[in-house]
Amino acid sequence: MSIRRGGPLEVYLEDVVRLRKPHPCGSFDWTVVRLGADIGLRCHGCSRKVLLPRRELERRLKLFVSRGPDFETGRESDSTDDGSREMSGSIDAANVLRS
Repeated sequence: MSIRRGGPLEVYLEDVVRLRKPHPCGSFDWTVVRLGADIGLRCHGCSRKVLLPRRELERRLKLFVSRGPDFETGRESDSTDDGSREMSGSIDAANVLRS
């Protein structure tokens, strides 16, 4: 089963992903903690943080264990009534300190 269906992979903050190969600590599962051209991941086994280029994540991704809260609302594709794109999902100090 292919996860990618054309276009960039839809990844949201707090998604839990399972990669094809284990981290040296033995864990396969990671939580998404940063989005952009590089995706920030936190290991579930040892809490190590790594940055992977989005393309590399798409190759290594096996499945989504669970989706983050923004998956249901589709925050990245929100727009206002006049058709202009609205800025959403801003980073605040609490989110930075939590990760």
